[in-house]
Amino acid sequence: MRPILVRLMGFAVLAALAGCASSPPRLGEAALAAAKSPRTWVPLAGAAVLSVGDLDDSLSDWAADERPLFGGRAAAVSDDLRNAAVAGFFVTALATPADKGRWQRIGWGLTALYAQGGVVEGLKDVVGRQRPDGSGDRSFPSGHAGVASSAATLGQRNLCASAIAPRWRRTASLSFDALALGAGWARMEAEKHHAADVLAGYAIGHFITAFVAEAFIEPGLPAAELSFQGFGNGGALRLTVPLRPGR
Repeated sequence: MRPILVRLMGFAVLAALAGCASSPPRLGEAALAAAKSPRTWVPLAGAAVLSVGDLDDSLSDWAADERPLFGGRAAAVSDDLRNAAVAGFFVTALATPADKGRWQRIGWGLTALYAQGGVVEGLKDVVGRQRPDGSGDRSFPSGHAGVASSAATLGQRNLCASAIAPRWRRTASLSFDALALGAGWARMEAEKHHAADVLAGYAIGHFITAFVAEAFIEPGLPAAELSFQGFGNGGALRLTVPLRPGR
């Protein structure tokens, strides 16, 4: 049941993105801002560059052979870093003042995590790229990188809304970056993903999460509502998006 739900959440966000041209300005602006973020287009550009020649395989093979950071524990470390990023999202959300939409951040944050997971899982089904260790054909894109990037994006946005000293905010924000990048690199050392898989997963996780955050968690605007209505043997997701004031 969970894989189906994950895919549905991903398709819901893709449908929202596809309809941005005819949707309220808020959605279009959110999609554009997410796409223009360096954390979206830089890793995508990197994945494209690595696809030229054998650069992707060479870098991935080197990471798996040398394991310069995590050694034989790379697989376990990738899980730990991903989980730490998700835990950090929850902690920073709970630490956000109530007037900054604490519970809204948690609810839409979970939606973003599931949505990016749906997109990643759907792409895995379509692309079918072999893992470097030959253990399956679900290498592209990296799910660990997607989750860690999504959680890091959420955590960093929560930090911006928190009343903590700027230097501590910067330190915590850099820690989120380290968790996301570390989780992706550990998957390469564990021989589960190519470098391009990790970069694509990171970009997808950030883009979808930044889109959801910009569109639905922006302070000072009414909250969007996501509801499910069951009928017969199925049901439908209903997304209600408030317009910007004065538009």
